[in-house]
Amino acid sequence: MKKKWVIGKKDRRVLLIFQKVLAAAFAAIFVGLACNSSVSVERNGRLYEQQINLLENSNSFENSDLFTDILSEEIRGVTRLSVIRSQLETDGTYNGQKQIDIAEFAHRQEDVRDTTATASFYLDDLVKWGNYGFVTEKVFATKAQLDAYFKGDSSVFSGQEGLSGNDWNGETATLNVLQKLDQKRQKQSLSMQMIQELPSSREEYQKKCEELGLNYSDADGMELDLLVPRYLSAEGKDLAQYASDTDEYIQLRDDLKTTSKELFYNFSEYSAYKDSYGLDASNIRYCYRMDQDGEVHYYTNLKDDFSDKKLDEITRQFEEYGRYLCYNADRAELLTNTEIAAEELRQELSSYQYAFGDNTRVWLAVDTTYPAQDGFATARAAYHRVVPYYGYLAAVGMLFLVVSVWLLLRVTRYEGRVRKEGGGYQIELRIRDTVLTEPFVAAGILMMGMILGVSWLLYLLAQTTLSDVTHAVWFPFAVGVVAFLLDDVFLFFYLSLVRRARAHTLWSNSMLRLIFSRIGNGVLHLYDNGHILVRSLLPFLLLLAGNLILGGCGVVGILIAAVIDIIAILMLYSSKKDQQQIVDTAVRLGHGDLDLKVDLSDMHGENRELAEAVNGIGDGIKTAVEKSMKDERLKADLITNVSHDIKTPLTSIINFVNLLKREQIDNERAKGYIQVLDAKSQRLKQLTDDLVEASKITSGNISLQMERLDFKELVKQTCGEFDDKLKEKCLEMIVSLPPEPVYIEADPRRIWRVVENLFSNVCKYALEGTRVYLEIRRVRQDDREIAVFTMKNISAQALNIRAEELTERFIRGDISRSTEGSGLGLSIAQNLTTLQKGTFEIYLDGDLFKVQIGFSCLDVPQPEIEIQMR
Repeated sequence: MKKKWVIGKKDRRVLLIFQKVLAAAFAAIFVGLACNSSVSVERNGRLYEQQINLLENSNSFENSDLFTDILSEEIRGVTRLSVIRSQLETDGTYNGQKQIDIAEFAHRQEDVRDTTATASFYLDDLVKWGNYGFVTEKVFATKAQLDAYFKGDSSVFSGQEGLSGNDWNGETATLNVLQKLDQKRQKQSLSMQMIQELPSSREEYQKKCEELGLNYSDADGMELDLLVPRYLSAEGKDLAQYASDTDEYIQLRDDLKTTSKELFYNFSEYSAYKDSYGLDASNIRYCYRMDQDGEVHYYTNLKDDFSDKKLDEITRQFEEYGRYLCYNADRAELLTNTEIAAEELRQELSSYQYAFGDNTRVWLAVDTTYPAQDGFATARAAYHRVVPYYGYLAAVGMLFLVVSVWLLLRVTRYEGRVRKEGGGYQIELRIRDTVLTEPFVAAGILMMGMILGVSWLLYLLAQTTLSDVTHAVWFPFAVGVVAFLLDDVFLFFYLSLVRRARAHTLWSNSMLRLIFSRIGNGVLHLYDNGHILVRSLLPFLLLLAGNLILGGCGVVGILIAAVIDIIAILMLYSSKKDQQQIVDTAVRLGHGDLDLKVDLSDMHGENRELAEAVNGIGDGIKTAVEKSMKDERLKADLITNVSHDIKTPLTSIINFVNLLKREQIDNERAKGYIQVLDAKSQRLKQLTDDLVEASKITSGNISLQMERLDFKELVKQTCGEFDDKLKEKCLEMIVSLPPEPVYIEADPRRIWRVVENLFSNVCKYALEGTRVYLEIRRVRQDDREIAVFTMKNISAQALNIRAEELTERFIRGDISRSTEGSGLGLSIAQNLTTLQKGTFEIYLDGDLFKVQIGFSCLDVPQPEIEIQMR
């Protein structure tokens, strides 16, 4: 299949049109769904709302959370209405002449009442009293005086006859008491009497005590708020007439206030709830069965008489409405086809435990034919208007979005490509692609902002609320048009940026790059050509001055200073990083990595100069090393070639000397000449062999056959071979060897050559008549065991050179060259030892010559044990 490199202009235009249309359609659907993403209904001043769940399979309103939320709130309202009806109604109608025990009502939620004093008032009087409010007057007296007044003794200040306890009993006695208190005002109460007779302030109380010759004490005085009797009790008495002392009066007064206020509040709710839960106004059907004072009462909004029906009949009647709840409070059992739980009803009824006693039953139902236009009907209509189509529209919107994004990516992939004549493609820029990047992007943002601004202006001209606009039918289509225009502008600028990025002109044609390039080049020019003091001190001073100035500009200035400091730290880090790179390169150059170079591309100033110097040093060292290696190779080649050239005539000389030695020559002088020729030719042969071997070792042209061998036995054999030569020199060997074998890994022939060269060196240069010390010992070093061979002797000649010079080729301790040495023995021994991974060290102490060689010890092999099986 032929690879597709480009798309035609016509195909590109079609793809872009489809992309814009689909993007606009997605925006319209998204906005339409967002503005209708929830169903909300207001009921009794409360807003019920449910977010639409696309994963919800059921489209039934009765199975939705919205229905359950409304039903839960309706249960609370109906329950409270039933409790209020039990307080205000008699036989299903409001009874204003119903007598209310104020103490019992005020303390109805308490298990045990802590007071016995009480009074009964008519319901209408209590409701009106709670509506109009309470008026109180202050009196001042001692508690004993106030208690005396409440008991009926008012003669403390007035000298009048006290009121006996019998005067408070019965309607006739009440009239007699009122006549005794004020003949002109027969209905004047004890509270009014006390207000008129008792002092109203501390000063007045003190003055009255002085007039009567009584003792005054501030500690005994107390202030009491007396309730002005707007209404009398059901018995026609003042509240004060029910109290036997001050404490009881205060308790009765507070109970009266509490009862009046709560009854007035309940009456207000009663007026509102009774109409809203009527048959014509609500789809709720309820019946509450309450046991009050041993009598069963039914509170319902139905017209049926439930007192004659059985409980099962009532349950079947409510099941016929559609959605129902039948609750038995005694057993906390709930029969329902809704999502309401029994625990929810139990908690709701427990809030009114004083009203719901034993044998309480609750029947609730929602008439699913919805004959009344209440919250259920409104919510159902809103729910079915949105939910059935919400999932389909969301799926279509997501499909439009996916296809739109795919078309955008496809256009992006081929944008700017044009086919080349020879095959392949090239990037073609348009005229608008040559505009600077930042102004071009700013123009795009400005145009998109203008489209949004014009849209907002049109909304303002509509002179309507945002809620009305968003829920209007035309609003999603208007959003789609705006989205089409925005997408068109976006693609115009976006595709231009894509072409710039493909042609690598997005940054190169940028205004920021131009500005930064100019500033950077100028700064780098000053930095590279500035004095080192200016380059190091001036930036620090500028940074310090900037921090001081910006630090006084508040929080914004401090934040800007922090950003500048971070940039300075990054620049300092970059400089130190370059310095570290230079140091690392110099260290590696010192370790022999002569091909390494410092990258100079991003360096400036002294770092660049230093890097160039390090690179120059590396080049110089590399040149010197190459020259030295070349000279060394030439020297090795020269030695090898000369040695080979000498070896051929030397072999002939040695052979002819051997032939002359076999001839019968009587001339003694001729025999001496032959002996000299033999000795010198053998010495010359040894020298050429040493030169060839040294050349092989230096060039690495030597192979090793590493084996396990006993170093101790090797030294003993060598001692035996050189015993005669050492005795000729009058040298005494002092040998110290360990009793056990010392195994090492080495090439037998090469290690033999090493030890032989050391013994030969002793025979040539040791002082006659001295001792030669030989020793092998085991030494622990770096968690391994080393076998160290040490040889010590006294030199015949003064050792006036350094120890390390003795291992150089052609260097001898005998500077006068009066001995037969070639100067290669120690050099060959050291190189061969190093090749076999050993150590070779020479120590000089005056005329004492000491050499040490060391090899890693191997484990002593265990003897094999033969096991015979029987």
